[in-house]
Parts: sequence; structure tokens; C-alpha cells
Amino acid sequence: MKQLLNQCILPLLLFTAGILACNPAKQDRGGATETNADAGSHGSEDHAHIYACPMHPEMQGHEGENCNKCGMPLEHMDHIPKAGNYLMEIKPSAETIIAGSPVTLSLTPKNKDNMNIPVPLDVEHEKKIHLIAVREDLSWFDHIHPEYQSDGSYLVKETFPSGGKYLLYADYKPSGSTHQLEKTEIKVDGKPKASVQYKETKTVATSGDYTVLLKPDGGRFLSNQEIHFDGQFTKDGKRFDVNGLQSYLGAKGHMVGIQTKSKTYAHLHPEVENDILHFHATFPEGGMYRAWLQFMVDDQLHTVDFTIMVEQGEPGKGVEEAKPATHNH
Repeated sequence: MKQLLNQCILPLLLFTAGILACNPAKQDRGGATETNADAGSHGSEDHAHIYACPMHPEMQGHEGENCNKCGMPLEHMDHIPKAGNYLMEIKPSAETIIAGSPVTLSLTPKNKDNMNIPVPLDVEHEKKIHLIAVREDLSWFDHIHPEYQSDGSYLVKETFPSGGKYLLYADYKPSGSTHQLEKTEIKVDGKPKASVQYKETKTVATSGDYTVLLKPDGGRFLSNQEIHFDGQFTKDGKRFDVNGLQSYLGAKGHMVGIQTKSKTYAHLHPEVENDILHFHATFPEGGMYRAWLQFMVDDQLHTVDFTIMVEQGEPGKGVEEAKPATHNH
């Protein structure tokens, strides 16, 4: 009888082990993962609900997670939008832009597949267009918001401080499509300013009574992988709780980073963690970056600037391999 039981039970155990090996339990990856944007739903376990980053729709995950590239919360989408074929037409009000004199910039989104049809834009962070203006050497920065006009254009005034070349980054999202980012070069006449070369890092910056320290997990900024870093605030030398910041453009802070040589652009969105701003970021390439953080407190907008060295990281290396196992502040 014992021999008969062994003959029956042993095959059953082997069969069960085979099933478990072919169907491992799902692992929680703890964040958005990059997928093919045309693949449809994130997975059957979500019953075809898609959660994706509005700026990087290829980054998909689950409800409550953030994008590993820019830190934005994933949003529910019925379908992943297609990239489209757009351009932002920028025209100054004067044929020659003069340093120190205000100029009106007209921005009109165009669909390159049909240049005559209007292109409606979605509101993102309380505005339809975020226009980042920088001097070519990244020594001057401004973040402005063109306002919609009845002819379909968006107007904004700007005063460029000195002669030379400037870069305009238009950040916008056509309705039903993906996020768009376009860089336009403009020339400003007038007395030029000596070009600044950024060779030293600067991770501490002050505006008024407030000082901000950028502190990366593991002590390094790395490219080609998700990293985390903190923005720690002090006021008059004492630790300041960022929950005391006012909301600016729908968030407690906004950061833009631009690589000094290639002029690669990164828009980063922090979340509040305890009393600090916590950033998720994926820098596309290594090198020196200029970065600007904007925050609102006591009805005053503050802009602080940093210079950070991003080391070349290994593509595909996970954030957990790049930082300590625990996240301490």
C-alpha cells in the first residue's frame, strides 16, 4: 500500500511544482515602467485601466504611482495618446529684438499634417503653455506663460537683458495627443554680456530668507536611470517645513534642468515627503546641468539656481542599485 501511495503522490507533487514554476507570483515594482505606448492596457490585472504619465505616456504603472522620469503622478487614461506631428510657431512683434526693450512674443501651435486647422491645448499645471527662456550660456532664466487670444495664438511680453542668442523652450500638450517640447533660437540685438562657463557645482542656493540644499540619494546624480534627490529648506538658518510653501502652478515647487553643452531639457516635479521636496528624475545624459527651482511663499515667487554634475550612469540600472537600501533624511 505504501508503495502504491508513493507512486500516486509523487507525480502529483511534480505536476504542482511545474505549474508554480510557470506562473510566478507578480512582483511589485514600486513605480512606473517603460512600455510600448501602442500596446494598450498596462495588464489584465488592471482590467484594462491604463495609468500613464501625461508628459511621458510610455511610462505606465498603477494608480498612486509616479513617473520615474519626471515625478509626475500617473493619470488614468482610456487609451495612450499618439505623439502627433506638431510645431510651435513663435513670432516676435518687432523684426529686431532689442535688449532692455519689451517685446511681445506670439506663439501659435500648428498641426504639421494640416497647418490650417486650430490646435486646442490642454491645461497643464494651470497653464496651456509654459515658456522657458534662457540665455545661451544659461546665466539668465525666465518662466513665462503666454495667454490665449481669439485668433488661436498665445501672447506674452518679455524683456531680454542683454544682446546675444537666447533659447525658448515651449512646453505644451495638444488635446488628445502627447506632451510636446520645442526649442527655438532667437537673436537679441544690444550690448552682449561676457559668456559664463560653469565648471564648479553649486547645490546650495538662497533667495531672501530661504536656502535650499539639493541632496541626491547615494551622494551622486546619475544619468540613464531613475534617481531620487531631496530639496531641503531652511529659513534664517533653521529647518523649514515645505508644507508651509504656497501652491504655485498647482504644486509646491517646479524645477527645470538644462545641460550646459547639448542644451538637453528636463522638467522635474517634486512631491512633498515629510518636510522636504522629494524629486524623481531620469537625466537622459551626463554632464553639467544648470537647474532652477521655483517656489511661492508669503505671496512672493522665489527662483533659486543650481549647477549640478550628472555622472554617466549605466543604462537600465535600477534606482535601488544606485542608492542605499533605506531612504533617510
